[in-house]
Amino acid sequence: MKKILLFISLLYLLFGCSDSPEPMWEDAIFIIDDDGNNVTYIADGSPGSIQFAPDDLKLIINRGPSGIWSMNTDGSEYKAIIDSISGGSSLPSIYTDSLGHTQIAFASGDIYIMNMDGTNLRNLTNTPDVRDRYPHFSPDGDSIVYATDSDSETTISIMDTNGENTRKLISKSTEPYPCYYDYPRYNISGDKIYYNYLGEQRGLCSINADGTDSSLLFEGILQSYILSMSEDGNKLVFSCNSHIYMLNTKDNGVIDLGAGRGATISQDGLKIVFRGVKIMNSDGSGRMSLEYGWDPRFSRNKYNGHYKVVYIGERKINKETNKGIVF
Repeated sequence: MKKILLFISLLYLLFGCSDSPEPMWEDAIFIIDDDGNNVTYIADGSPGSIQFAPDDLKLIINRGPSGIWSMNTDGSEYKAIIDSISGGSSLPSIYTDSLGHTQIAFASGDIYIMNMDGTNLRNLTNTPDVRDRYPHFSPDGDSIVYATDSDSETTISIMDTNGENTRKLISKSTEPYPCYYDYPRYNISGDKIYYNYLGEQRGLCSINADGTDSSLLFEGILQSYILSMSEDGNKLVFSCNSHIYMLNTKDNGVIDLGAGRGATISQDGLKIVFRGVKIMNSDGSGRMSLEYGWDPRFSRNKYNGHYKVVYIGERKINKETNKGIVF
């Protein structure tokens, strides 16, 4: 009998419960200074995309099929702004007027607009037979540019923010070659649209807001799902063939900044952060790794001389207590 009890005890020690359960990795949201200091764990989860709100007090999180969510930058009040409509996979476009009223535009088959708190939700396009995508506010907030594709045609259009006065800027038949206009965004003055074209020609293009002068600025298959622009509008950053490029919007000159993907530029145009949570100066110098992670985004403003960077990383947690340390 004693031998049986001893055998059971050994099995318990080998395979039973332990005071130190095996840790596991958990996706989580972090914020870090642009010099690599002050890593702060915010919340668990791996959203489709995340960005700072214009006032930097909240994070706007696109959780794809689970809708668009927000939270304070300390991780509190993590809640759905709108969860009945999918936000897709791209960053929503956010505009704040001079009175501090903020609106969010996003795509879910149609183009929708709503207040920052999710109220006053409106379907601006209501086009069930086509797919409307990638809305972007004009600098004055009066209009939205967006892409549309169907089985027969791909287009870039502009409409007023009330959904009226829709006009096509450019369109192309998808026959005999499949093609797409993707990620349109306004320049700083609102008179030009930059976009990605994928078809028999491919690359970064521009067109005037009145539909004239469509031009191919850089040839290649763009990999970034946003076109990131500095606040003064002089620098536009994009990714292609696992390299980061910067367009000088004054003369359309393009500079290869080296290997990297998923790049965004700071408001002052001096820093670029990219996948892996790496950072460099906007001339390609001073490369350094801040942390391990993906989809980093700058804050709108500096704090104690540094931008904040929000990103998705990992933390090691205890399976039973869910308590972990920042990785």
